[in-house]
Amino acid sequence: MPSSAIDWPEKLNHLVRDIEVIPGHNGKNCCRLDVDVDPETTFLLNEFEAHARQRQVRIKLANGSGCLRGEMNTVLGLGSASVADRKLAKVRISFHDVVIDDCSDDPTS
Repeated sequence: MPSSAIDWPEKLNHLVRDIEVIPGHNGKNCCRLDVDVDPETTFLLNEFEAHARQRQVRIKLANGSGCLRGEMNTVLGLGSASVADRKLAKVRISFHDVVIDDCSDDPTS
């Protein structure tokens, strides 16, 4: 994997705080989260996805144990939000070819 990656936007950290790595059937790990989003978050997520297309994304893990790196898949709409108040829809955020590393190329570490 390339050493440089695009950092996940801080404004979207709340969407990935419960992210977990899932072993893939091909020996490569993946991640997926189904989350409710409002219109502004939908816009920010779609804008970031377009920027990150075919590039590595780095998410700093909340517990301080390193970074998750992987390629972001297309955001999928899953229908109505679980709780309809102030939320627009439920979407799936997913990544493939995921690894956990120590953020060693992070200029702030």
